[in-house]
Amino acid sequence: KTIVDYNKSVRTGEDSLGRKFMPRQIKSAPYYAIIHHGHSATSAVGIKVDNSLRVLDSNEKPIPNLYAAGEVLGSGSTLGKVFTPGMMLTPALTLGRWLGMNLSI
Repeated sequence: KTIVDYNKSVRTGEDSLGRKFMPRQIKSAPYYAIIHHGHSATSAVGIKVDNSLRVLDSNEKPIPNLYAAGEVLGSGSTLGKVFTPGMMLTPALTLGRWLGMNLSI
């Protein structure tokens, strides 16, 4: 029933849960679910990168073909001197997407 309801919402653009982003219908089984318990395990320090998210070595030189985004950067890189629980996901998604869109291998 959940899958049928979701697929109907994708087709009609009207969702009972108020979702606006429903990229595509769920077509076929198998379906999987997980239980996720939120937790906060982060560090203010992390891997040093340049403005292109290239990982830098100890001489501040980019390591060829090595990039970093998300929590590995440390919260200090993205949140400054403030820590707000749950706020590591936004920079991880944003920088990961930016990197994926701008990386040319």
